Amino acid sequence: MRRKNPTLSVIVPAHDRPIELTRCLRAIKEHIKIDFELIVVSDTTNKEIIQVASNFIGDNDQFHMRRNNPGPAFSRNLGIDLARGQFVLIIDDDDEIPGVGYDDFLNAALNNPKSVTFGDVIIAREDRLKGILTPDEPELLELTKTPFEQIWIKNYIFTQACIFPATTLVGQRQDVHMKSLEDWDFLLSVYQMAEFNPVHAIGAIIYKDYINQGNRRGTTTAANNFEAVLDYLYVYRRWRAPDEQIKKMRANMLKQNGLDVSAEFL
Repeated sequence: MRRKNPTLSVIVPAHDRPIELTRCLRAIKEHIKIDFELIVVSDTTNKEIIQVASNFIGDNDQFHMRRNNPGPAFSRNLGIDLARGQFVLIIDDDDEIPGVGYDDFLNAALNNPKSVTFGDVIIAREDRLKGILTPDEPELLELTKTPFEQIWIKNYIFTQACIFPATTLVGQRQDVHMKSLEDWDFLLSVYQMAEFNPVHAIGAIIYKDYINQGNRRGTTTAANNFEAVLDYLYVYRRWRAPDEQIKKMRANMLKQNGLDVSAEFL
């Protein structure tokens, strides 16, 4: 028999990355001190992923495998459907929550039950084939110091560093048809229902492998070039600019990427 609904649901969409998934799940289990449920959703039936998940899934946790429609958006949406917590964290399998200061970040979120709490992130670079971090210094991105209206031009908030009250996710799901930027579209959708509360603390460690680009789902040509421009236009059309200044800033951003669109259409 399951216990009462947890305070937090932690959703981890998983792909064929058992080493990274192990790191992610270990940090979750070690660093989250409040009552929570872990929901791992894999878009493959990889036996290594099943084994890793079995090492961390407890009686009140969930592990699901999807056999169709690969991609993180489908997995995140299923996780949201299954979540029972009062708050929701969505963190990708190749990222990690920090061990220092995360209690303060999480407590700030719990004390703001009507707002989405977001924090800063650390970018760490690694070579996944060798299983090592690169010599580059980890980079602190103090995203909470960015003027919030920038969210209308280009996404600067990492969903991995967001704690969502479950009430803000009612009816909200990620667009599975987008090739990229689905997290940005998702945040703008949630913003229609709730304020975003910046907390100057580390909300997530984001790992990047710029050496072995096939190991990252966001480094394909389709995701980063023409398809990304189409997704920008999709987001701009769906979420119209709130004022003329934002329209001009959008037009300028597109122009810098080779697309000349009049601000009146944005």
